[in-house]
Amino acid sequence: MTLYRLFKSSSESEITTKKGKSSIITGAGLVFFISLLIRIFAIFSVQVIGFDPFGGGQAGGHARTAAEIASAGLSYEINFNNTFDRWGLLLSPFWFLPGPSEIYAQIAVAVVGSLAILNVYLICEHYHSKQAGYLAVAPLALLPSYAFMHAVLQREALLLFSVTTAFVLIFLPNRHVNYPRNYLLAALCLIIAGYLRRFNIPVILSVGAIVVLVSLTTSGRYTPRRMLYGILTTVSVSIVGLYFAITNWITDLQNATTWLATLRARRARGRATYLTNIIPANFFEFFAFSWIGAVYFLFAPFPWHFEVINDLPGLIESAIGLGFLVFSFAGIKTVGQKAPVAVITLIAALVVYSVLYGYGTANYGTALRHRQAVFWIILVFGAIGISQRTRFKL
Repeated sequence: MTLYRLFKSSSESEITTKKGKSSIITGAGLVFFISLLIRIFAIFSVQVIGFDPFGGGQAGGHARTAAEIASAGLSYEINFNNTFDRWGLLLSPFWFLPGPSEIYAQIAVAVVGSLAILNVYLICEHYHSKQAGYLAVAPLALLPSYAFMHAVLQREALLLFSVTTAFVLIFLPNRHVNYPRNYLLAALCLIIAGYLRRFNIPVILSVGAIVVLVSLTTSGRYTPRRMLYGILTTVSVSIVGLYFAITNWITDLQNATTWLATLRARRARGRATYLTNIIPANFFEFFAFSWIGAVYFLFAPFPWHFEVINDLPGLIESAIGLGFLVFSFAGIKTVGQKAPVAVITLIAALVVYSVLYGYGTANYGTALRHRQAVFWIILVFGAIGISQRTRFKL
């Protein structure tokens, strides 16, 4: 469906004229091909020049695991508790092809990342305008942390594609795919997101429960008061429910805080660490720390973290995110008038994901990778807020 939307408008009125169709081709098509071109250039940089500022050793480990799985075939004992085995299994088919298997896999990851960016453009175009779409995808297409992460064998591109495609399938109408099939495909995308990173499973279930609760409570009818109640409910229920969900689901350790404390300690290594000594020990400390951890997760590094020139790309990304955040409240109001359930879904996903990952993250290098799954939500609302106030001649 995403590929179809590359050349067709999501609005029936826009495909009735030649001019409307042409604008969609040059809009969505331009977003996709520019994003892909940048990622192909990043692949060249990684493979030929050896410049890989964000892939690190993990990307090479994923390639080696995929090669081992393809070589051993059915005799390979896959450990689904192991991240390298789970991701390597998905990558392994490229190692059955003759030629440079790793480059084939990198190109596939780059295509998937570009399609994810296309999804973000389509979401903005559907709820507001092409201008909002261009503004939202510009950071995703151009920032080095995204371009290089989508050029190596990391999971971020497929994870971003999975969550954005699930949202498009559920909330953006398409006359070529009926709703039962939409929901099945969206569920498959969310299963993939949980498969790629098991941390996502409580996020997906929590967001689903919140959306169902809000939908039943409001019956889909929008009023400013109900919208405010929905957002407050989302934030409160997300944090409280997340704590109890983690506490009850982790049975092989004494409690959730011990497990997350161990995780924070493991990730609090290297130069790019923050808040390493803060380990909430009970529910009230968890609740108090939730917003601090989420803010650091979404917007670190901050200026006081800047030490070497390698910190500059992350600092620029954080500044862009904060700028879009300022305008995101206007974007939430605008989209909320048209699609309140969609807004609640995005806010719930952003809050739950940021709180959970913020609690388990103490390194802004890790945060730059993991926040890609939800950072686009801030960009979408911010771009719509900017476009609501200012129109640019495109």
